Amino acid sequence: MNHSIGKEKDSSKIHNGHRDRLKKRFINEGMDNFERHVILEMILNYAIPQKDTNPIAHSLLTQYDGSLSKVLDAPVEELMLVDGIGKNAAVLIKMFPEVCRRYLLDLNETGKIINSSQEVAKHVIPIFLGKTNEVVVIICLDGKGKIVFCNQVFEGSINAAAVSVRRIIEIAVRYATTDIIIAHNHPGGIAIPSEQDIIITEKIANALKIVGVRLLDHLIVAGSDWVSLASTPTLNEIFAQSSMFDIN
Repeated sequence: MNHSIGKEKDSSKIHNGHRDRLKKRFINEGMDNFERHVILEMILNYAIPQKDTNPIAHSLLTQYDGSLSKVLDAPVEELMLVDGIGKNAAVLIKMFPEVCRRYLLDLNETGKIINSSQEVAKHVIPIFLGKTNEVVVIICLDGKGKIVFCNQVFEGSINAAAVSVRRIIEIAVRYATTDIIIAHNHPGGIAIPSEQDIIITEKIANALKIVGVRLLDHLIVAGSDWVSLASTPTLNEIFAQSSMFDIN
């Protein structure tokens, strides 16, 4: 008699029971009290239906220093190097920060009125969620401070002056904007402007003046931290002043 089939069935029942308990716990409690490996285990359950995903979840955390965010931010190709992670599981993991980012962006739809650097930061930080490369975001405002455009305009260093200035001017003209705010991230770094950040900001401000558009601020974002260049005393002369916009 072959006993292995019976053992496989018993194992499957155990896994299914465990997964059902996790689902029930999530429905009743949410995920705030879940341990990191349990969160990953739940995610992996949907990509690896026939296998115990607990050891794989632990392997992922071991590979990324116990950090859930590092796992979620890792490239698909890199995730697939972890034993037990195939393409489907890697793609599913990568979907979570992207879905979170889109969710947060959806809460800040075009049409919102922005009147302070703090509100700009709240609006743009989700855009940088999960971004491992430097990206540049532009916010265009009408005369009442309402957002008429907000999006990532290119990926790469803002110091690529020829690209950034031309692209920003094109957007300003297309959306007939009155004021513009720039934001870019320092992934894995700190929210302190470099000398090149300052130089390109001044070039953008001067180019916008030619088409009658004011540059109100330039935010540098690192994780949840951010710095407003317009609120920096030595730099505020670069930026236009608006009675509707508070940089403090």
